[in-house]
Amino acid sequence: MRCDDVIQAIQKLSLENIPKNHISKIGEGAWHDVYKVERALAADIVLRIKKKEAYGAVQDYEENALISEYESTKIYYQNANACCDGICPSFFDYFLDESIVFTVESYMGKGVPLQRLRHHDAFSVGEKLGDFFRSMHSKTTGLEGFGALQWNGEKLEGKVQQDVNQIWQDDNDQYISVLEKLTRADLQFDQINVVDKVIDIIKDRRNHQQKIALVNQDITPENMIVHSDNVSIIDPFPRLDFDLKYAGYVVFCYKFLLPAYSTAPRYRSSGYLQNASTMRYIGDGFIKGYTSGDTWLIRSIKYEYILWVLLETYEHYEILNGNDLNYKIRQQMGDKDMINNRLSICLDELEKSCLAL
Repeated sequence: MRCDDVIQAIQKLSLENIPKNHISKIGEGAWHDVYKVERALAADIVLRIKKKEAYGAVQDYEENALISEYESTKIYYQNANACCDGICPSFFDYFLDESIVFTVESYMGKGVPLQRLRHHDAFSVGEKLGDFFRSMHSKTTGLEGFGALQWNGEKLEGKVQQDVNQIWQDDNDQYISVLEKLTRADLQFDQINVVDKVIDIIKDRRNHQQKIALVNQDITPENMIVHSDNVSIIDPFPRLDFDLKYAGYVVFCYKFLLPAYSTAPRYRSSGYLQNASTMRYIGDGFIKGYTSGDTWLIRSIKYEYILWVLLETYEHYEILNGNDLNYKIRQQMGDKDMINNRLSICLDELEKSCLAL
């Protein structure tokens, strides 16, 4: 336990007489250490203390970037709870100082671990998440812009301030550009079928512009607290982006991406590969909850799934052909052999998904 940091955080919160045995470390991510603080006369709270180093590099104190990060979490929690009361912490605040940076939020309890979820329970969890995310994506946030959220000195806004129609067409153009680069690469895959299917997807997609919503880029099992009859979401990574695109992202993560990354150092202890079947049930449940059986929505999510596989394939190819396999990449993706093996897995999934359409 980083005793000095925890004590400093508790002092800044004006919490007195907290016994040491009422403070416990309950988690650790790439950027924060996480502690639970039990209080005798009030609800338990969680401290997330920003690490001084992440992925082998010292983290500079950049106040505007920190405000952007934590205000994004705050507004996500507020919007989420307005859609589904209690799905996120009801209380959240943050404290910034060059000596210590931390957040404090409601403790959401200890959930059922992934390996103990039965398949029908996993499907139910996914269904609840799908129902919530559809509600969340339909909500008007009042935020302007698109992309990563940033603090402009007065409020949060999307980093990209551009015509929505142009953003949408640029998004579609990106997939075509990636497809063309992959077909020119020295890679073995069913190019004819993949190219035909992706071009058809983009033709259809251009005519159905999606809604910009407040989406969550980090929906890993570690950030989902599963209870017997509900599920909670913590530690989001929000941005403004297209709704169905990020519905497809959830399915992509649970049915393919996270198990595929299970050999990388960052994820070795996750158990994603061992629990791949459970995660597929979560993904299937999500589709049911998000679409309520709407065939057009189901098809759209399948399209977005394929496009995410396409982007992941290209990212692996690009990294393998780059010059700098830095420490962060090695931690997140593994060494060159791991990345090369995963590239093959991505190509296989791309082929299989296109054939299934």
